[in-house]
Amino acid sequence: MDFCIFRFSRQKFSSYFSTTTPNELTEMSIPSLASFSSLNTGSDRSRTARDFVSSFSPSLKSQNKKTTTTTAMLLKTMKKTKKTDEDKVENNNRRGQRERRKVLKAENSSRRDFVSWMTLLLAHSNAMFLQTGQKISAFAEQQQQQQQQQQTFTQRFPTLFKPFLGEGTKKTIKTTLVEDRCWALEQTIELGPLETPLRCVVVRLSSGDLWVHNPLAPTEEFFQLVESCAADVGEYAPSSSSASSSSSARVASIVVPTYALEHKIFARDAHERWPEAEIWVAPGQFSFPVENVSNAYVYGTESNVFVLSESNDEARMATKQPAWKDEINYETLDVGAFNVANKNIQIKECAFFDVKTGMLIVTDALAKIPLTPPVLSSKEELLLVSKRSTKDPQPDDTPENVLAGWKKTALLVSFFFPEHEELVSPSEVVWTDGWETNFESISNRLLVPPVVRTLLYAQNPRAVRNWVDRVSARWGESIKSIVPAHWDAPIDANVDEFRNAFRFLEDDRTDPFLDGDLKRGLAPIAKAILK
Repeated sequence: MDFCIFRFSRQKFSSYFSTTTPNELTEMSIPSLASFSSLNTGSDRSRTARDFVSSFSPSLKSQNKKTTTTTAMLLKTMKKTKKTDEDKVENNNRRGQRERRKVLKAENSSRRDFVSWMTLLLAHSNAMFLQTGQKISAFAEQQQQQQQQQQTFTQRFPTLFKPFLGEGTKKTIKTTLVEDRCWALEQTIELGPLETPLRCVVVRLSSGDLWVHNPLAPTEEFFQLVESCAADVGEYAPSSSSASSSSSARVASIVVPTYALEHKIFARDAHERWPEAEIWVAPGQFSFPVENVSNAYVYGTESNVFVLSESNDEARMATKQPAWKDEINYETLDVGAFNVANKNIQIKECAFFDVKTGMLIVTDALAKIPLTPPVLSSKEELLLVSKRSTKDPQPDDTPENVLAGWKKTALLVSFFFPEHEELVSPSEVVWTDGWETNFESISNRLLVPPVVRTLLYAQNPRAVRNWVDRVSARWGESIKSIVPAHWDAPIDANVDEFRNAFRFLEDDRTDPFLDGDLKRGLAPIAKAILK
């Protein structure tokens, strides 16, 4: 019982204290607590507890009413707050939805604007690209036309080589042989699909003037490249005390080194370009079928043409010598003779030596056939020659086929009818196996070309040997390189290598060409000439 009352009292106190303000608690608690503290033990406890609780009843009822009211107000406030929060959330949701719709609308508008902008940009770009492409095409076409004009010429004398006569086109390239002193300008001569390099050598003299050996087809490109040799300045450039500076340099000499048409038919065009230049020609020139044609017709001038002598050596000079004789020496070779219109015509070639650089300049006397195609060789022509049979389709453009075409071209140019080229029918030629070995026997070494050795030097080996001895004795150890008019150049070679190339003169069984390459082409021709 006591425990229950105490428990009840604690619950009441807890409820009371939780709902009673501090002031109310102060006013009511003191007597009540005093009464409670005076409770006796025993049988009075039950009554005293009831009286004590009863004394609190009005206050508790009042307090419970207040609590109920407060609770109701709190609930009402909570409901109102909850509704306010829900309204805020809903408003926020609505606002968010409106904002999202605005953003989506803006994005859709931006997308539409972007698509429109890109469409306009692409259209404008396409128009610009089209215009640019048209301009590039027009420019490329204009450049091609200008290049073609630069490479066009007229051949006024007939030859066996393309274009034979009349208008033709040739590309010219320029390479440096000795910096600021010697240059090579190259074109090709063409007989059907067969192409052979043809070289002009330009030397700038100490005066600054240019010495032009073996002028090529008279294209504007060729002329400009020759003239550009006067503009370079370097180790071998003329000194400030020279008679003329590079800015006023001119072509002073045009040199015709031998009799062959491809080496002299363009001298007249060169003189028309450079009318002040002297023309120096090798002895033994002839005309056919009309004899004694004037120099004015052949070279464009009568008074400015001079013939080189056997040598510019002081001990043997018998005629007028060129002004450049001390810078560029020369020795004349008796090549051989041809029967032309029942007349025995002696053929000659002049070899030149540039004293400053140690360069020996020859025309047909020596050559070195390269292992790979020359720069100006046409791939289409090489592929055509590369075919095993003339009835085969055009081969694919591969390095192997191009190289095969080059090797076969070198054999055809060197021997006319090489060993492994077989005529199997009037309409078909077939290459048999083994031709690569024949190419290896003549390539990548200094030699006298088969045509020259077989058809010309075999006529008078003693005269050729005399020329070899003169060259060796006069320039000997000073020879550093050799520049022929055909095939590869410059060729690094000394006097021993020079002499070794002519060792067959002592014994024609030395360093022979393969019999199979000679027997159907050069041998029958040589037999007809030498009998």
